[in-house]
Amino acid sequence: METWLVIGISGVTNGGKTTLAKSLESYFLAHLNKTFFKENLTLNKVVALCQDDYFLPVDSPQHEVIKKLNHINWEILSSLDMDRMCLDIMKLLGKKFILYNCHQLRQSCGDGSDMGEQVEPVDEYNLFADHFLSNFLTKYDENGTGGRTTNLIKKSKNESYQNMSIKINILLLEGFLIFNHSFTRDLCNVKFHIHLPYERCYARRMQRVYDPPDVVGYFEMCVWPMYEKHYREFKGRKDIYVLNGEIPQESIFNYVLNCIKDLL
Repeated sequence: METWLVIGISGVTNGGKTTLAKSLESYFLAHLNKTFFKENLTLNKVVALCQDDYFLPVDSPQHEVIKKLNHINWEILSSLDMDRMCLDIMKLLGKKFILYNCHQLRQSCGDGSDMGEQVEPVDEYNLFADHFLSNFLTKYDENGTGGRTTNLIKKSKNESYQNMSIKINILLLEGFLIFNHSFTRDLCNVKFHIHLPYERCYARRMQRVYDPPDVVGYFEMCVWPMYEKHYREFKGRKDIYVLNGEIPQESIFNYVLNCIKDLL
């Protein structure tokens, strides 16, 4: 039964989320089969999934068209094949798996550092934050029987985990709406969101070419309003680190890496 740490990276368009995800992936791949921040953790496997790879084709009837622009709204969940993405995630996790909950480990081990204030209260009897998966495990079970729910593992808080040797896998989920979909949001043990102010975001967006290309007014009428709407949906959550996308990418990477290290 494999143990997974799931790291979520979201953010505004052109905020640097893909750059951050790729930097983390490269760093983790360079440390395979080595001690991972703690003596009892060994990095076993690294997998990255990008939400952009799940956009529906242009001719999909599921798309919503902005009439004033005569252009597809690519900024909403219905423009993505989230069922396929969730199914791919479940295939990666395997038939039987454990989610490594760094927050619960810290609580169980009595860690009183400031980083603990970043997370929401969790069930003290459940080391692994996987109870929320039951509905999705049933939905994406290949035979439709819901047999995957047997993967929901609970451990007594009286057991000692500080010295348990764990081979840990990392799943990097990157995408602009991963925290607006209940499954991908709740699956992530560690969550980061990169934010940019309007002017900086607009300037970066204008420097890129998209396929299909943006039409005049698409950013102002769709991209930014949709970003603000989706950002408001999780802005107040204490378990999501909001990063300033205006600072150097290397600084963001180092901060994120230290956050992961501290949380473990």
